Amino acid sequence: MCVALFGMSAQAQEKGDIAVGLHGGATFTKIEFLGIKESTTQVGLGAFAQYNFANKWRLEVEGTYHFKKNHVSDFLVGLNVHYLIRLTDDLKLYPLVGYALNFVHTEAYTEGGIVEDGGNTTDSGIQLGLGLQYNIKDNWFVSGEYKYQPGIFGDGHVVMVGVGYRF
Repeated sequence: MCVALFGMSAQAQEKGDIAVGLHGGATFTKIEFLGIKESTTQVGLGAFAQYNFANKWRLEVEGTYHFKKNHVSDFLVGLNVHYLIRLTDDLKLYPLVGYALNFVHTEAYTEGGIVEDGGNTTDSGIQLGLGLQYNIKDNWFVSGEYKYQPGIFGDGHVVMVGVGYRF
């Protein structure tokens, strides 16, 4: 009976699980376009939802708002697939691949007597990354991940930490 219960709890942490959570961190972007070379760092805060559609595969939808810096803010929506590698009962490593769509808002401003027009733009591209998830108590977990976003308004490097709850 103990073996059956243990087997059920191990299965319950895999296929069919749904998890939601919050994440936050920084995005480091390096832009090289038409002779312009610029690097910027933005702080972001967001949420995610995950669904384990197979024992080692998970689908994630994420949304991250990057706070205004230098008159620019943005909202990124991503769809990722994670492959879960169990290192211990409570620790998982996961490579990820996904697609992100970024909505950018630039506010109008005046600098040095020159009026700069604001506006909205979008960009999209792939995300590649690696994450680590640690189960801390019952259904709660913490995670940390790195994502590389080539070509999304330059080359982005995203570092996020999060906390989530698994149903």
